[in-house]
Amino acid sequence: MAERRFELVGSPAERASVRIRKPVKDRRTGNYRCSVEWIRPEERELFELWGIDSMQALQLAIGAARELSTLYENNLRWAGGQDGYLGFPKTYPEHLPKALSRKLERVIDREISAHTRKVARAHKRRQRRGR
Repeated sequence: MAERRFELVGSPAERASVRIRKPVKDRRTGNYRCSVEWIRPEERELFELWGIDSMQALQLAIGAARELSTLYENNLRWAGGQDGYLGFPKTYPEHLPKALSRKLERVIDREISAHTRKVARAHKRRQRRGR
């Protein structure tokens, strides 16, 4: 279903990848499983994540792919990433109380807005100097 490929730092000819397979409904339980395959030159591992529905199974698989990649983040580079970013956003646990989740979202939104304003001010300063 999806794959992310990485170059190994210091060995750009060598590759690693993480593959996420399409969620599949289990006939016996009615739940869904989604497989994640981790491939490096010296290892290949397969993990199955289970969810109540296909969306939860997929979300868990993407989270597992992020965690697997994070284990090796100092040795991997993703073409779409900068400063070591491997393309998997940080998430927080779903089981947090609703009030805490909303508080975290407000903090994140506030920090993003502050960063956006800072970048916009710097851009305007550069434009004024360039006139």
